[in-house]
Amino acid sequence: MIKYNSKEIIIALLVAFIVIFGSFNFLLYSTSFHGLLIKKYSENPIHLEIDKNVTKYITGFSSELNVDFDENEKSHMADVKRLIIFEEFLFIALLIGFFVLIYKRKIHINHFKKASLIMFLITLFSLIASLFFNSFFKLFHIIFFPMGNWKFNAGSLMIQAYQQSFFQGFFVRTIIVAVIISLLIYFVLNLSLNKNKRINI
Repeated sequence: MIKYNSKEIIIALLVAFIVIFGSFNFLLYSTSFHGLLIKKYSENPIHLEIDKNVTKYITGFSSELNVDFDENEKSHMADVKRLIIFEEFLFIALLIGFFVLIYKRKIHINHFKKASLIMFLITLFSLIASLFFNSFFKLFHIIFFPMGNWKFNAGSLMIQAYQQSFFQGFFVRTIIVAVIISLLIYFVLNLSLNKNKRINI
């Protein structure tokens, strides 16, 4: 039975969010993955080219958004870029904290077990959220983009290039990748721990 205390829960949360942010960033930088999502609703090569330029812009590889968006769409993309940059800084900060804890030998197998449980709960919540993705997507934008510049008409270039199924697919796959990584880490560490126990015996 695993005992819980606030310090260990915080470390387990740290591990869980590193895995989630890592999964998100892995898919964020993969334009080939974006293309698979876009091709489900559009065969227009322009939409794929738009995604390549948008990805370069929001990830900081380009200072200019070379897409024929209107002013409202460009304004929203600038807000998205700021949010992504903040997420990347947070991810790096969490990684630094993680390696500091490893250096100080403050992380052990139980933290990964608890992180796996947290990932299970996050996955459960995410599956529920995916069933009500319209509401979840709207709430996300209300919280993170209170300026209100995220509403576009159905004929806008933004909506044509990025339909809601794109974000739903991205959301679900981020959680799936995070769960797979969590399980791999858990089983590898468990295997290593059991092997060490056999050697000590």
